[in-house]
Amino acid sequence: MFLKPFFNYRIFIWVLLILAIMMGGVFLVIAYSYNLQKETERYIEWSRSSVSEAKEMENELTAIKGLTFTLLVNKSGIWIDSLRNRQTKFIYHLERARIRANTPEKAQLIGQVSALFSNHEQNILKAVSFIKTEELSKANALLVHSAQELLVTIQQKSNEFITINQSVQAIHERELSRTNEIILRILISLGIGGIVTGLLLSWLISRLLFGPLNQLILTIRSVSGDEVFEQLKLHHGGELDELDKRIKVLIEKINRANSDLSKNKELLQYSNKFATLGKIAPTIAHEIRNPLAAIKMLVYSIREGKEVSPSIKEDLDIITSEIDRMENFTKDFLKFAKPADPVFTRVNPTDSLSEVIPLLKPRIEKNNITLANYTHKSKSFVMADSGHLKQVYMNIILNAVEVMPDGGTLAISFENVLLDEGDNKREYIRIDFEDSGNGIPDAIMKSLFEPFIRGSDMGVGLGLSISQGIANSHGGIINAENKSDSKGAIFHFYLPLIN
Repeated sequence: MFLKPFFNYRIFIWVLLILAIMMGGVFLVIAYSYNLQKETERYIEWSRSSVSEAKEMENELTAIKGLTFTLLVNKSGIWIDSLRNRQTKFIYHLERARIRANTPEKAQLIGQVSALFSNHEQNILKAVSFIKTEELSKANALLVHSAQELLVTIQQKSNEFITINQSVQAIHERELSRTNEIILRILISLGIGGIVTGLLLSWLISRLLFGPLNQLILTIRSVSGDEVFEQLKLHHGGELDELDKRIKVLIEKINRANSDLSKNKELLQYSNKFATLGKIAPTIAHEIRNPLAAIKMLVYSIREGKEVSPSIKEDLDIITSEIDRMENFTKDFLKFAKPADPVFTRVNPTDSLSEVIPLLKPRIEKNNITLANYTHKSKSFVMADSGHLKQVYMNIILNAVEVMPDGGTLAISFENVLLDEGDNKREYIRIDFEDSGNGIPDAIMKSLFEPFIRGSDMGVGLGLSISQGIANSHGGIINAENKSDSKGAIFHFYLPLIN
């Protein structure tokens, strides 16, 4: 069933385009006015800072002038030190004023003040040297010249600097006032235009869109499985709600179908791998185990010989150990390729975990790992094979131990959660294994549970694959992620609960 064209969409598009251009133009004007306002405020603040520094300079000049006159009558070293301190403070404020001199006129005034004050400093230095040689008349002449001529001139220049900055500040304040007025007018115009535009769009939408929506809703209803004659049940004004509801139904069905398709694809891939490995597993076992057994017997007979030296016995022990390791690998491989069928019973999954932890405790303590088990309070039950669950726990914990050779923490906790399963939700127990290792590398994250994927320098990469197979056979899920707030990884093991 095809929909007929139900409104002149070109008119609607042109209206939206014109509206977008108008809004864009208004936005640009507001942005320009706002930027102008901020720039003006910055200039005002700059001028205020300049005035403040100039006034601080005036205060220091007054103090310097007073100390200079004081030296005329009292040549004590205390007054000389005080004068030097005031000169240092004046220079500090002078440099800050120089930084804020953002016009050639201001820079010229600051340069003149700097030159005059430099002359004043030279006069003071000469006067101090004359005081030390007791040439007081020369010293007094220099002090009088500095106080009555140089400092007065510097003060006049400082006043000019203040006057210029205050004048600039007044100009910018007037500009700021005009800018604020422009922005206010634009906002008022925008508000009125928005109301008018909203009314116009409402009329256009109700005129051109809402009426034909009934036809679209009926089409979607037919796709989602409802009858077309439900048109009689429509309520005026609820077209969008009805359309939204029907679209959500379709989206949920599509998402559910895609999810089922993805899961089936993954299961098919795993099935193909299991099938292939199941075919070659007996051959591998025969071709590896039999030679290994023969080699092991020969090594044992050689080791028991009377003329074998201790060093050779050590080498033979190493060979025997490596043969045992290869035999264990063969057993793991066969277990992965042809796993035993689970025997389901009603069990508390955390009880199986409590039985595994003591077995692994020596290995955990050897790596200086702190284990925290928070699953003792769980009262949940599942249908599972306890032996298979222990194998999953052992694989995950050993994997965590391997990635923390220098110590760390391993926290095991549980939580009952609800997971979506199509139209229904089902309750699961989620057991979390959180380590403080270096995390899972991005290169193997997607293929972490595939066989022969190695996340460390130990093992051959079958433990997590076996665990994945056990989880699937129990209707559960196992996945992993890196911690976002710190180093380490978290493995999540889900099992469906029973009443």
